[in-house]
Amino acid sequence: MRESEKAALINQYIESYNAFNIQAMLSLFDESIVFENEGNGEVNVRVEGKQEFENLAKESAKLFRQRKQTVTNLIVNGTTAQINIDYLGVLAVDLPNGMKVGDELTIQGKSYFEFKNEKISYIKDIS
Repeated sequence: MRESEKAALINQYIESYNAFNIQAMLSLFDESIVFENEGNGEVNVRVEGKQEFENLAKESAKLFRQRKQTVTNLIVNGTTAQINIDYLGVLAVDLPNGMKVGDELTIQGKSYFEFKNEKISYIKDIS
């Protein structure tokens, strides 16, 4: 799999994420997809397989009325890739941390990707 194909998969994933198109995201994944989210140095979410990812994605989508990841840097290196992102989300629900419906959540972070069988097999979001 060429670097340009890996970059294209990542860009399709970001576009699908921003559009809340979970089925399009799932089509880009290997069956054994692993997704992890790390915040403050700890992995706080980990799912394995398309079904677990789909369940998480559906629940996460309910939190936002709008969301956008903007890739600020993309590096493909062999079997892995890394992106830097600027994230903006507009809440659709009140959160336990005191944020309210309509509040904007902005984060800068990184995502790491691995590939298998011409698909994305691993994603780790770090913020």
